[in-house]
Amino acid sequence: MSKPRFPWWSYARSMAYRYPDLCAKEKALRDTTITPSYGGTPGGGRGRTDKTADAALRELPEVNRRELEAVRQALKYISTQKHADERLRVINLYYWRKTNTLYGAAMKVGFHEQTVKEWNREFIKKIAENFGLL
Repeated sequence: MSKPRFPWWSYARSMAYRYPDLCAKEKALRDTTITPSYGGTPGGGRGRTDKTADAALRELPEVNRRELEAVRQALKYISTQKHADERLRVINLYYWRKTNTLYGAAMKVGFHEQTVKEWNREFIKKIAENFGLL
C-alpha cells in the first residue's frame, strides 16, 4: 500500500526539479549585450538606453523568485549538515541530472537507500518551510 503524501509535497518537489531552469532564466535576465547595433537608425530617443541598469532591474516573476530562493536556502542548509557533499551529490543526480533513482544515487554515494530517502525527505521539507508551505 502506498504512503499518502501531504498536498505540499509534490509542489516542493517540483521546485527542486525546476531549480536549474530557474537559475538559467535568472542568469539570462541579468545578461547584457555589449555589441553595438549596426543599424542605420540611431538607438537614442526611445527612452532609457542604459543596458546595464536595465539588466539590473529585470527580475523573475514573484512566484519563481520565491521558489528559487526557497531551494537556495534549502541547499545552503544541506551544505551545513553532516555528509553535505554526499547529500548534494544525491540531489544533483536525482533532481537535476535525472540519471538515477534514489536507490541508484545511494549506491553511487555509498550510503543505504533508507538514509538517502531520509536526506531527500529533509531536503523537500526544508524547501516547503522556506517557501512558507509549512
